[in-house]
Amino acid sequence: MTRRPTPLARRLHAVEKMRDGRRLMHTYRLTDGRTVRLSTLDVLDALHNGFAMHGQHPAEPPPDIVRTLALLDPDEHDSMMGRTVRAIATEWCAAYDEHRPVALYDEDDAGADE
Repeated sequence: MTRRPTPLARRLHAVEKMRDGRRLMHTYRLTDGRTVRLSTLDVLDALHNGFAMHGQHPAEPPPDIVRTLALLDPDEHDSMMGRTVRAIATEWCAAYDEHRPVALYDEDDAGADE
């Protein structure tokens, strides 16, 4: 006999699902085996801030979400967006740890397409 969830448990699950939908929560698998749920808006905010860091010395440690995004599993997140988010977060963390400016792209290659 399978046990059906109680009406309260079903309602709580529905409310949680609705809340996650509003916050655009997604599940991400990390290289250390953990799975985390992050808001898409928080991820995009970290991506935006990471792009703005190009050429600057990070004065403060990267936020926790950036350290988490640096651990994205490349096999699980192999889309262009997944690779971009992981690369920017990894570079931001490495630049802070190595006390150097963030280098997202080579200045010489920036005008190569023109």
